[in-house]
Amino acid sequence: MPIACAVALVLLMDASGSVSSEDWRMQAWGTADAIADDAVVRIIERQGAVAITAIAFSDETRPLVPWRIVTGRNEAEGFAAALREAPRSLFGGTRVGEAMEDALRAFETAPCEAEQAVVDISTDGDADPVPTTRARDLAGELGVRVNAIGIGRLPGGTPADWLHDHAITMGGFALSAGDWTDFARAMRRKLAMELAQR
Repeated sequence: MPIACAVALVLLMDASGSVSSEDWRMQAWGTADAIADDAVVRIIERQGAVAITAIAFSDETRPLVPWRIVTGRNEAEGFAAALREAPRSLFGGTRVGEAMEDALRAFETAPCEAEQAVVDISTDGDADPVPTTRARDLAGELGVRVNAIGIGRLPGGTPADWLHDHAITMGGFALSAGDWTDFARAMRRKLAMELAQR
């Protein structure tokens, strides 16, 4: 019988063509650093256990780090190290909705019974709104919360604005980072918020 955990978290990381190799490094290492951040680890330790997996997306999705149970410092640092070492392997478009649907399917293999399931999107772009809103609605029906961080700007707004309008579920949130150099700070804040938000 699966163990209980507070949160099951799918990290969806943008590997589309707009993300340069240096941008990808800042995204991967910024996410890894956030998971091993002292404040985030303290939240995880208070929660008891969380399950985390990381998936890259562009026109398709590829696993980066499979599901791991994280209960404290050692597991958080182990996940962070695996994420830093994971090869990118994707370049292409930005199919947010299709990636969200794959993230929802990933919960079927989560290693614990979670009180809250969360999809965490990081992207510097927008996408076809139709599959994105369809995936958002499906997530809402399944009780999955979708949060996001948008990086940079788009004509007429920001990726965070677009994500808020098309991808974020009821009770979810979208944060904005000015550029990839600001990503690590925003990611630490977002992880702390979503792991504490139950």
